Amino acid sequence: MAMKIRVLLSSVVVLTMMWLVSCSGHYTCGITFGSSTCSPGPGGIGQGGGGNTGTAAAFDFFVDGGEINAAILDTSANFGLIPNFVPPPLTTGGVGGMVIVQKQWLYVSLGTSIQGFSINGTTGALTALTGSPFPTNSTESSAITADPAGKFLFLSAANDHQVAVFAINQTTGSLTMVGLFPIGFFAGEATTDGLGKYLYVTAGNLGTEVAAFAIGSTGSLTPVAGSPFSINIAELKGEPTGKFLLGITGNGANNGSTSDNHVYVFSIDQSGAITQLTGLPFATVYIPSTLTVHPNGTFVYTFNQTVTGTSPTEGLQFDPTTGALKFLPGSPFTALTAPSGQFDQVGNNLFMHPGTSVSVASVNTTTGALTSIANPIANVGSGVGWAPTDPH
Repeated sequence: MAMKIRVLLSSVVVLTMMWLVSCSGHYTCGITFGSSTCSPGPGGIGQGGGGNTGTAAAFDFFVDGGEINAAILDTSANFGLIPNFVPPPLTTGGVGGMVIVQKQWLYVSLGTSIQGFSINGTTGALTALTGSPFPTNSTESSAITADPAGKFLFLSAANDHQVAVFAINQTTGSLTMVGLFPIGFFAGEATTDGLGKYLYVTAGNLGTEVAAFAIGSTGSLTPVAGSPFSINIAELKGEPTGKFLLGITGNGANNGSTSDNHVYVFSIDQSGAITQLTGLPFATVYIPSTLTVHPNGTFVYTFNQTVTGTSPTEGLQFDPTTGALKFLPGSPFTALTAPSGQFDQVGNNLFMHPGTSVSVASVNTTTGALTSIANPIANVGSGVGWAPTDPH
């Protein structure tokens, strides 16, 4: 991608690596789209613990050399590539991101289009949605996200300084464009609050603004009074109560700017306006490049990568009443290093993509402790566009 988005700055490195990963990395060729004559090679199922033929506990989908590949974590904690999975090819275009909605539908943003697939809840097989790929009326995409209810998709179109909104057909998963909404600056990351009432878009290219919109019943966006807000933040995440947003600046994470090892917390008022809490930000040990919030809303994890390498994952306890943060016992988790991480919907498993591998950790939902399970799967996509899901 030609743009230089500050958010998820580690993707600048891994995007280059992604195109260096070829079929020979984890398959003995060759592949024909629609059928596969490949057999698992050195990076195949055996590297994930093997024998993962039981009931799925979670799937992880990821862009891998111009197509989508997938891994399965079964209920016996075996982890590996899905046996007999047929990787669907992607149309051309820089990958802006991937999101899974209602455990049923997978969407990949590709600049001028979004490709959509239905997910087989038993096998993980993907089937193209009717009408896919869906045009975005944008020249380049930065990120894609959905509201918590899975009714709308939001695509931040970086170079077009706008957000494209799509309504999701609740029966078929097909997309219908709601409209294009200008934000007035280079679009970075988009996120909703935990209740899906408001959309927030950060500024790319080291910008210092956050645009805020109220989300209408049809998906239309109305600017919140005072938007855009003069806030230096790169990535924001909502939490389930809808009262707070948590964020990081990304400064110092692979971009050469002054390092910022803090997590910021913002309160959301009834109009959707955001204000940084007093007494914060909270100082982390390492420089966070991305962060994620556990589905239960009480744990926050930062993933830390700079030009010198990847540092251990850190875990924080979050108070959903006051917005206060404190370190989780055992943090930093020195055995877990990755530029980003995502939970399945239940929150039992944390998936990560360090380098050109995919790994998984179990989550103690009482203490927030993370424990690696199974071996990583090597020689797969480099983490540009990926998403886990529970079966449906």
